[in-house]
Amino acid sequence: MPLPKLKREYTIALTIMAGVLLLVFGINYLKGLDLLQKRNIYHAVYNDISGVNESTPLFFRGLKVGQVVHTELMPDGSGRIALSVQVDEDRLKIPKDSRIRIYSADIFTRAVSLELGASTELAGQGDTLLGNAELSLTESVNEQIDPLKRKAEGMLANIDSVLTSLQKILNAEARGDIDASFSSIRQTLETLERTAARVDAVVAAESEALKSTIENVNAVSGALARNGDRMDRIFANLDTATTALAGGRLDSLIADLGSTSRQLNAMLIAMNQGKGTMGKLMKDDSLYNNLNAASAELELLLEDLRMNPNRYFSVFGKKDKLPKLSKADIERIRTSMEQELKD
Repeated sequence: MPLPKLKREYTIALTIMAGVLLLVFGINYLKGLDLLQKRNIYHAVYNDISGVNESTPLFFRGLKVGQVVHTELMPDGSGRIALSVQVDEDRLKIPKDSRIRIYSADIFTRAVSLELGASTELAGQGDTLLGNAELSLTESVNEQIDPLKRKAEGMLANIDSVLTSLQKILNAEARGDIDASFSSIRQTLETLERTAARVDAVVAAESEALKSTIENVNAVSGALARNGDRMDRIFANLDTATTALAGGRLDSLIADLGSTSRQLNAMLIAMNQGKGTMGKLMKDDSLYNNLNAASAELELLLEDLRMNPNRYFSVFGKKDKLPKLSKADIERIRTSMEQELKD
């Protein structure tokens, strides 16, 4: 009878063991682990694995090739975290310098990806690969927003100070001055507008004159363009003349002018001193008096010749018996009488 009792205990034990095995298998299956498959475990160390747990999938270029199977603190007390991943793809050759990167799949989800290195040496099971954790989107946004937030807070403080200062400055009297200033500016703008209108009117009235002026300018410029060759020749001649003058002719000409000026100055000094014929004519009045007297005598002679031509030459030897008194005769008589009376 004891034999059937032993079989019952074995059956219960086997049932419990089978249940435990099924439970373990089921739990690992739910976690994505296949206990019947060969496990390739690799490790990586991080300072922070926020958003990653033991069921986080492992991707390679978007393809799921495994998952995170274990996380624990490093035993050295540094506070870093060791993350273990299982690679289910046996055909994937992992170089030793490969990297396990934690990144943000979307706004709320973190994912793990495998990035292959370039080393020719392959990593073995249980090796520790390089770990790289990117900031989450929230952390990235916070990292970008925090400086802006601090700047905004400082700016708001400055604006508050400025507004307080303006409030103190802009009292009733200052506001009145500002209103007066705006009124003055408005009047100035109105004056400018009226001036612009007058300028427009003047331009409109003188448009024909401006048109004629522009046409004349165009004509002059056209003439200059047509006579460009002639102008070039003129400038060339001027250049030749200036070159010749610069070559020594100008010095010679200036020397000749200086010599001529000295001679002329000496001649003028001699004339002022009464030397020479011109000097005597300028300084001696006797020649002038004699010439004046001779001119008067000549005038009297001509007058007498006009009044009494027969006195000087007759036609066929006949002379007037009673000659006429000319103005010259009368003048000579008057002069003689005045001379006698003076004597």
